[in-house]
Amino acid sequence: MIQEVGQLAGSVAWQIFFPWLREILSFFNIGNKGKLVKALKEMKDFSRKEIKKHEETLDPNNIRDFMDGYLLEIQKKSNDPNTTFKKDVLEDISRFFFGAGSDTVRVTVEWMLIVSAAYPRIQRRIHDEIDEVVGPDRFPTWQDHLRMPFTEAAIAELMRWRTIVPLNLMRYTLQDTELNGYFIPKNTNVLTVLWALDHDKKLWGNDVHEYKPERMLSEDGKKVVKPDHAIPFSVGKRACPGKSLAEIEVFLYLVAILQKFEISVPSGKELDLEGELGISLQPKKQDLCLKLRH
Repeated sequence: MIQEVGQLAGSVAWQIFFPWLREILSFFNIGNKGKLVKALKEMKDFSRKEIKKHEETLDPNNIRDFMDGYLLEIQKKSNDPNTTFKKDVLEDISRFFFGAGSDTVRVTVEWMLIVSAAYPRIQRRIHDEIDEVVGPDRFPTWQDHLRMPFTEAAIAELMRWRTIVPLNLMRYTLQDTELNGYFIPKNTNVLTVLWALDHDKKLWGNDVHEYKPERMLSEDGKKVVKPDHAIPFSVGKRACPGKSLAEIEVFLYLVAILQKFEISVPSGKELDLEGELGISLQPKKQDLCLKLRH
């Protein structure tokens, strides 16, 4: 469902720029907007069912997850007229956790598995770091990334090369604003095209369309050096609040998989490195061969 919502949202995103056309499409029920509304409702219904289950089994002495903690805050602030802790807010936050908290991580890991197969040289260097720092038996930890600069650079470069969220979330100006000499009136929709930033030759050089982890490393290859314009999680007050968790998850998933497996292209097949745009840039469905490492 998360994947479907992402694809549907991406397919209707262009309507933001043509509000008059959006109204016509909605009136005649043309396009994917109806499917998107239905899919979002199903996700909201799922969240409501989970909230109900949590309410029925809530134990203040045993906080199982975020939902338990939020429900307790609702109870504590039930007499506060200005409280922002409300059940309908929890429904929305829960849905956002699924979308923002899992889809982008899954997509990033899938891309990393594909580039591991597409670029054996890069996969071998990641394997070498895993063998040296983690070894074959113990599970990787986040602390390991401090001694695995190439692996971290490979992930950072992937986030640039295949911009995971090519179009940032829509913003809206609450007052007249001036930014770097540009005047932006109040009540203006603002959309950041992160893909343009990630593929600007002035910032990254003429090889901008190549996947090259070395561009995120110091000259001696021993330290990760991310330039200021590498902003896969956006910047400022509205940057992604899940940045730190997402970086940990992607690293652990990738290292845990490559610790055990060698990934290759199935015999007679070619990988398609072009993505499909939804909310995130998703890799096309294709087969990979995973062989146990010894």
